[in-house]
Amino acid sequence: MNLLITTLGTSWQIVPELLSVTNPAQFDFFCGSEESCELRQKYNLKSVDECWIITTNGQREIQKLQNWANNWKIRLKVFVCEGVDSFGNQDEILKMRSLIYRVVLKGTEIADTLYLSLSGGRKTMSADMQEAGNLFGCDAMIHVVDKDFYDNIEIRNAIKNDDLLQKPPKSYSKYFVPLLVNTKISSSLVVSADKERLYSKNFPIEIPETDEYFFSKTFVEDRTLEKEIQKRKEKSSQLYANFYGMISGGTDKNRTIFRKLYFLHPDILRKLKEYKLGKNLTQDLKIIKRLPKAELHSHIGGVLSPAEIIEVAKNVNLNLIDSQSDFYKIINKILEYKDCQKEFEKLIYGDLLNEENFYAIGIDKYQKLGDFQGSSILQTKETIQKALEIYAENLIKQNIRYVEIRCSPYKYKKLGLTIENIFDYMIQTLDKFKEKLKYRFIYIIGRESIKEQIKKSINELNRLLEKNQIFQNKIVGIDLAGNEGKTKPSELRDDFMPLLEKCIHITIHAGETENVESIWEAVYHLSADRIGHGLKLLEKPELMHRFIDKNIGIEMCPSSNDQIVGFSKKIDSYPLRKYLDLGLKVTLNTDDQGISRTNLTNEFIKASKLCSDLTLWDVIVLIRNSLSIAFCDRETKSYLMHSFEDEILQILSEEIK
Repeated sequence: MNLLITTLGTSWQIVPELLSVTNPAQFDFFCGSEESCELRQKYNLKSVDECWIITTNGQREIQKLQNWANNWKIRLKVFVCEGVDSFGNQDEILKMRSLIYRVVLKGTEIADTLYLSLSGGRKTMSADMQEAGNLFGCDAMIHVVDKDFYDNIEIRNAIKNDDLLQKPPKSYSKYFVPLLVNTKISSSLVVSADKERLYSKNFPIEIPETDEYFFSKTFVEDRTLEKEIQKRKEKSSQLYANFYGMISGGTDKNRTIFRKLYFLHPDILRKLKEYKLGKNLTQDLKIIKRLPKAELHSHIGGVLSPAEIIEVAKNVNLNLIDSQSDFYKIINKILEYKDCQKEFEKLIYGDLLNEENFYAIGIDKYQKLGDFQGSSILQTKETIQKALEIYAENLIKQNIRYVEIRCSPYKYKKLGLTIENIFDYMIQTLDKFKEKLKYRFIYIIGRESIKEQIKKSINELNRLLEKNQIFQNKIVGIDLAGNEGKTKPSELRDDFMPLLEKCIHITIHAGETENVESIWEAVYHLSADRIGHGLKLLEKPELMHRFIDKNIGIEMCPSSNDQIVGFSKKIDSYPLRKYLDLGLKVTLNTDDQGISRTNLTNEFIKASKLCSDLTLWDVIVLIRNSLSIAFCDRETKSYLMHSFEDEILQILSEEIK
């Protein structure tokens, strides 16, 4: 259907004038007008099947329209705005505007070709019609103007006597000129941050199918559409201001943020960028904890606190375990402290319970703190499931919605479990939390292992990926972990080839305790997609640019970085700030949250202590980075991106005033 929509003021004759432009074969009022013919040819104007008219309570004019429509066999539908007569106040103007928006929106959905008239009614109605066209789009806007109208007594008398019901005088075409204001106008209404495009089903207006040539109905005021448009226009102006600030040299040009945040008022964005963490710790913790987060570097072998280790050990039936096994001895030792947890904590940490001492202790001493967890206790169905339950509950408390869990399942087989058993137990446990937590696994290959064990682990992983579709979906990457000094990436190129051929994601611990060459080897010998820690990257600027070009991620862990390497006592030595400013896809993670006595919320606070100028805006950038470089499938990543955007937008709107 081809449709013309017009407003109508005090004179009904504008309707035949407009139809003379669109349908000259039926209405030849402009038959002698060169302007009209040229206009139709130039812009390929089509004849319309219907004309919709939006008007006030002028019943006499509506009756004349009906008489004319029946005489000339043209389908007209009239929409009358209830309670509007003369536009004597602002309220009447707004009522009419709402009706115009609603009718035009409906027209854009059902018309094959849509023309809007700017000729009918008062200036306010014409302005609102033009605005509706700009907001929702149309094929053309048409205007009809008069040439010295009042100088021609013949035309004045014709209109006065309603002679347009019959054929108008030939001189009529000399005095009225059709103009095409614009053609092919696309919608300018920006989709808001929380809704899709506008649909008339959400702002309904009754337009019945009828064989009658004339339909008229009075519509009660409903300004919900107008209010929604006003909200979106405000967000559009904010988007423009924010985007202009970004491209004109703002501090965000190298960093990617959630796009919907640009719908926030510029003042709120400014406050986010000026909000330095550390000035109000209580408020910082509250906001960061509320924000949805993702964790990419978390070892299942180090997630339990001393109290949680005891809780897991309680699930073991020692009567079923060989009393000579290492597992039995470890569990038995742990249970000796089941009623004195503080003593157990002292046993594990010793003088490191003092934070001042838990600084730059080195990788070997740090790893030894995990002797009572990890592969030491994850040897039965019960301990694996209990540890994963505790872990998942802790993640959910911190509003972590996605996690990539690093595990070494080949180390959990000492009591006879198979790798299939182990993954089945972990998946069964974590699936209980799937409504609140999405997860994937990263399979660890330890540097400390001998070559034969490394090859065996790789073959085992290949077998898993080929055997089971569930494992293919859940195991998304491989990690070369452990002491960097034990085995260099360059020594494992051939061993990793079967995994490289499968195009599996790879992350490698590098540049934590060794120099930048360790990072270079990880990228160029093993094609790493991400680097764990990457603390030495600044030593090789050309490699850093490679990271930016190839979107290689960096998984930083502030607490363990400080505890193992030591940064807090060296002013501005932690590279996070520089990585952010350069646009590197850097993320924050816990590493071993139980060993480091931390959680992901606290890692942002720890990072702010290592980088004194870290802002809330940086926090949002870091959260988005974690999704950007996650190893999950595209569908999951897209879902997380959109859900994080919506939630973060809502939280910031509430927290930042």
